[in-house]
Amino acid sequence: MSEIKDDDDAYLIIPQEQTKVIANPETVWAKIGDDGQLEVLRWDIIDMYATEFDSLLRAGKDKPQTHVLCKLLVLVREQVKKGQP
Repeated sequence: MSEIKDDDDAYLIIPQEQTKVIANPETVWAKIGDDGQLEVLRWDIIDMYATEFDSLLRAGKDKPQTHVLCKLLVLVREQVKKGQP
């Protein structure tokens, strides 16, 4: 096995199994039509961002607005479920 030299960029290569795939920033997770009605609400993407929010919170890192909004939606959904018989 060869050693990595100081000027070698090999340390920048991250094995695929160590990467976390998140949604493309352009992925539509919610869409409101021109009439003000909700057209799209992707809970899979919302759940993913909410989970990412939790990991950022534990790491003490800044949370993008998308993550905050998705976490809020998940919390509201959980409260609504608790209130239903």
